[in-house]
Amino acid sequence: MTALSEDDVIYTDAVIDGMIEDLGFETAVASVWTEKAASAAGLVDTTESGSSRKLSQLREAYLGMAGAVKPVETTTGGSYTIEIERV
Repeated sequence: MTALSEDDVIYTDAVIDGMIEDLGFETAVASVWTEKAASAAGLVDTTESGSSRKLSQLREAYLGMAGAVKPVETTTGGSYTIEIERV
């Protein structure tokens, strides 16, 4: 789900296993995509000799993947009261 190669030097099996254990599967996958987006943040669009490359779109695609796999956070609503003491 992260499009990593099997021999990735940064995201070894031990690192991925630790991330899954600490964060949960979906959040770990989203974290990898977010980190990949950060590494692509400096890429720019270029046009030379009639050809162009739009490398800036890579970051947005990575962030899109992170958003697609990140679990939806749910919160439980509620209310509470604080006891007031008159002096």
